[in-house]
Amino acid sequence: MTALPADQSSFFQLVAEMSNSLVQSSSAGLDHAINDALAKIGAYFNADRSYLFQFDASLCFADNTHEWCAPLVSAQKDLLQRLPVSIFSYWIGSFEQGQYIQIDDIAELDKNSAEYQLLASQQIRSVLMLPLLTQSSLTGMFGVDLVRHHYTWCAGEIAALQLISGNICGALMRQRAERKAESLALYDQLTALANRQLTLDRLQQAIANCGRQQQYAAVLFIDVDNFKQFNDSYGYAEGDLLLRHVSHTIQHSLRQGDTLGRFAADEFVVILEQLSETSQNAISAVKAVAEKIMQQVQQQYQRQHICYHASISIGISLFNDASYSADMLITQADMAMFQAKAAGRNALHFFDPLLQANATSRTVLDNELRQAIAGQQFVLYYQLQLDAQGQLVGAEALIRWQHPQRGVVNPGDFIGYAEQSGLIVAIGDIVLQQACRQLQQWQQDSRTAGLTVAVNISARQFRQADFVSRVIKILQESGAKASGLTLELTESMLISDIDDVRDKMQQLSALGLEFSLDDFGTGYSSLAYLKKLPLNQLKIDRGFVRDILTDSNDEAIARMIIALGTALGLSVLAEGIETPEQLQKLKQLGCQQFQGYLLGKPQPVEHINSALLAMPVYK
Repeated sequence: MTALPADQSSFFQLVAEMSNSLVQSSSAGLDHAINDALAKIGAYFNADRSYLFQFDASLCFADNTHEWCAPLVSAQKDLLQRLPVSIFSYWIGSFEQGQYIQIDDIAELDKNSAEYQLLASQQIRSVLMLPLLTQSSLTGMFGVDLVRHHYTWCAGEIAALQLISGNICGALMRQRAERKAESLALYDQLTALANRQLTLDRLQQAIANCGRQQQYAAVLFIDVDNFKQFNDSYGYAEGDLLLRHVSHTIQHSLRQGDTLGRFAADEFVVILEQLSETSQNAISAVKAVAEKIMQQVQQQYQRQHICYHASISIGISLFNDASYSADMLITQADMAMFQAKAAGRNALHFFDPLLQANATSRTVLDNELRQAIAGQQFVLYYQLQLDAQGQLVGAEALIRWQHPQRGVVNPGDFIGYAEQSGLIVAIGDIVLQQACRQLQQWQQDSRTAGLTVAVNISARQFRQADFVSRVIKILQESGAKASGLTLELTESMLISDIDDVRDKMQQLSALGLEFSLDDFGTGYSSLAYLKKLPLNQLKIDRGFVRDILTDSNDEAIARMIIALGTALGLSVLAEGIETPEQLQKLKQLGCQQFQGYLLGKPQPVEHINSALLAMPVYK
């Protein structure tokens, strides 16, 4: 068969539909979109099989991940797993150069060639193979086989299929990035256990289950004894290996269905459900599990030159109804764990309600934050943002608490509680007021008139019904031009009530404000909101920047974010830059703006102004 399809326009229409489907598909729906594309391509060319192979990063193994077969043609996908990439060795070099392989009639090949032998053994008569190629590596190949007849692909058809293969490759890279982002958001990267957020989510589920089942459950807060001493003696790399060992040991000591999460550096949380309907039996069951964990961890840890007798301290909090909060139970178990340490370590301790009387820190913090709001104890530090030419384009406003006794307090020590308690709304207004006043001052000086000021907006603050009117009022009172203000939102803020989010953003965007999506790539939400919302900028999370020189996955994610931002007309800013090498790599990838300690640490406005006024005009 050498004649081209009679209606070429229908083919290109089909290609356009498939491309649109692949580009718009979510990570969850991508497999369906790829399989649908393979089916349509195979049917259009009256092929016997169309398929997709994905290669591992080292180009050692290939997996047939997607396949379409014509009626009466046996599927091969399950048989073509973990194949050595060497099976494609005749064509790998061409693939890596971005070249496709077109064999219209294998009879024209040298009968002694390995290519002929491979294709003839499968009775293939015509084949077209196109590479899946990113800017940095070969990730797979897309192919069409014909057994019952020959086919000659014209240049236009191949070009269209190259577009499809490019869309498939881009969609797969997006899927991988989303899955890594989900993993970063939900799982601890060192131990692969549930991280703090996921552990708290599961504890909340356990509380709800407890209310329905009327059975006791328990939270175990576990801390590795003398872990700092181990780190100081053997180094952080060995400390990480010890934490992995402890996590595996705890996991193997638990029942099926129990939850284990890594809560912090050397802290783990275990959630035990369906213990008993009576408190006494529940206590006995929890104690048995806790003692088993302690005994297993106490087994001598030995690795090459290290021989260490590890131990843990465990605090336990029991609950049997839905009136508890996850935070309360964690706090109680944490307090009990400190009692176990006070008893000499390598011990377990149940939470005593009398301990609650001593837990005044949160109450003290609440009172002090309210005094700080009333007394205007919050100040802003600013961290500069530069473009690829090294010119200053703006600054991010970062809150600090000027505590009357403790001095400067970093936001990590109070923002979490402020968010939980709702005080973040008042604190957020203070930050906006100070930032807008500073922006107005800079706008009055020709040397700094072009600078933008970025302000982080908390989820609770943004969800206030009157958020838009509050921002407008603050701008009017300060006299600042709205065009110089950038509001930074996080992905987690966008996943609930997207219509309300879009409405607020559009109202403010109409005034000239811009929006930056902070920590992009680390949240749960779909990329669909990038097209729905009036965003102006994506910020590459410092977690991807930190290892961009050594982790190919982080580099790929950064590359994807930059490419996505470029395609959507959004600027891209990388934060957390600490070395010249990181900066150079990001510039090579096409990033336009940069922020981090390498370019300037957060400083009080007095220091920032001294530096600014010594510089030339920025824009």
